Amino acid sequence: MTEPDAVPVCAAGPDCRLWAKERGLERPYPVICHLLDTAAVFGVLWDVVLGSRVRARIADALQLTELEARQVLSFWAGLHDLGKITPPFQAQAPAAFAAVRKEPAYFAVAGAEREVAFRHEVATHWAVTLLLDEIGYPGDLSRMRRAVSHQVAQLLGGHHGVFGQPLLKRKLSAGSVHAPGLGEQGWAEQRRQHFIELRRVVGAVALPRGGLPAELAVVVAGLIVVADWLASQTDWIKPLLPATGWKAMPQALDEHWVRASHAAPGVVRAAQLDRADFALQQFEGMFPFSPNPLQQDLVEHLPRLAAEHGSGLLLVTAPTGDGKTEAALYAAAVLGRASGARGLYFALPTMATADGMFPRVAAFADQALYGERALTLLHSMAWLSPAYNGPLGPVATTVGDDAVVAERSTATAAGTWLRGPKRGLLAPLGVGTIDQVLAGVLPLRYNVLRLLGVSDKVLVIDEAHAYGPWMHSLMTRLLEWLGSFGAPVVLLSATLTGSTAGSLVNAYRRGAGFLEPVEVRSCYPGWLFTDVASGQVSAPRATLSERARTVDVEVYGVSCTEICGVPDARVTVLAKENHQHHGSTP
Repeated sequence: MTEPDAVPVCAAGPDCRLWAKERGLERPYPVICHLLDTAAVFGVLWDVVLGSRVRARIADALQLTELEARQVLSFWAGLHDLGKITPPFQAQAPAAFAAVRKEPAYFAVAGAEREVAFRHEVATHWAVTLLLDEIGYPGDLSRMRRAVSHQVAQLLGGHHGVFGQPLLKRKLSAGSVHAPGLGEQGWAEQRRQHFIELRRVVGAVALPRGGLPAELAVVVAGLIVVADWLASQTDWIKPLLPATGWKAMPQALDEHWVRASHAAPGVVRAAQLDRADFALQQFEGMFPFSPNPLQQDLVEHLPRLAAEHGSGLLLVTAPTGDGKTEAALYAAAVLGRASGARGLYFALPTMATADGMFPRVAAFADQALYGERALTLLHSMAWLSPAYNGPLGPVATTVGDDAVVAERSTATAAGTWLRGPKRGLLAPLGVGTIDQVLAGVLPLRYNVLRLLGVSDKVLVIDEAHAYGPWMHSLMTRLLEWLGSFGAPVVLLSATLTGSTAGSLVNAYRRGAGFLEPVEVRSCYPGWLFTDVASGQVSAPRATLSERARTVDVEVYGVSCTEICGVPDARVTVLAKENHQHHGSTP
């Protein structure tokens, strides 16, 4: 095959013969349709999943209005599969590939379609970098790491969970030489045509004037993955599948965009990805008893701190049995409301403690939350839990254009979609083991989804003292991320030492931008608070314990002659005493 001299005949617009989805469908689904679908779903996720604080931060970073940011990011989301316009991907459906492979416009070097190691997400990274640079995205490709076009392309290239290394400008300028799987002139032109039409239809005419910091890039990357997954469901595609002979003309693309935009709220609603809202209630409205001294002190003082300073980290130290769980849930409601958090995740050290906490959080959600209250149980054996899979089991749903039909109405039951792999932390509410969130700071596939899952929630970590050095180092890294997100955190412990408490509190402050550590003097029992706005740590508040404790002391007389061979040593008399304690220490 020789390279043609003529202008490719496919340059007039997107070629609808290029497919993106075909499994389980009557005929292949065009790439341009899937790009538009993903953009439409992302726009709804922007509206529904992200809070106003996060949307404003993203818009400020891009130096755009919030409407412009929504359009631009929806455009980015659509671009995620632009790399499917390559010979190796198209060759995976031989019948569809046969329709274009012999056309002179689709020139490729011999064997390009067999470059199976050149995955389509990698091709997206290569292609999008140059296309965004062409339309004027800021930054110089000679300094690739600082070019916004490359940051976006690298972000999109990670939509299958792994991000590629930075590309070199000299390789980009001759992409098909270094990456034959990209194809030649016609393939590049089709990627450009899909890019142009996607941008036109979505309305993403604005140009960002800045890039995204790491914590916001993680949020956007995670939302793009979710949008792609939702728009890839067979039940989503079938009603939108174009008729035989459909052409990707401007009017037809505009009509498809309208249909996809109309269907998008339904698929997001069916996935139960909306926000839980924290109702403002009195402690007695959340729990069927009056607060004890620790809880009462939080009731009297935490709402004022949260109202003045917003989101932050609360450290509660108290003996086992002193009501730390209820104190944490009450604090979660206060901090969640003050920060506009989307929900709650309660992290525990073991599967058994997570199973025990699940019904308690469900009962709390029924009393203190409204909105979407889908609750997941997250650990490796959650599928065996009767509380999670028993009579209150998953809600069966069907997706329609306008509604979700449920076989049973259970406010906190997580449906089928949220129970799929890697999705549980996306639920507004969750209970599970601490490793589920700590995995977000490890270099694991789709770790961005775990970070997205806690980026705008109240995270409660129980038994914060119960982890060794390795787990502690992961927890400090997690707290740095949470501080950068501005997410509320509640740490609970019965025996947390001062130095360990200080390392956790300062990790959160460091993520929020306060690099200079401060001395943290926790009290026992009691609590303290630090906020993301100022980084100041409140004076610790000591509280009393109203539970009586009995300490039995047995003193045995032992002769020093028996111990050290010294004769005539004094012998202590055996005694037993009972002491009742009601103070701050036993």
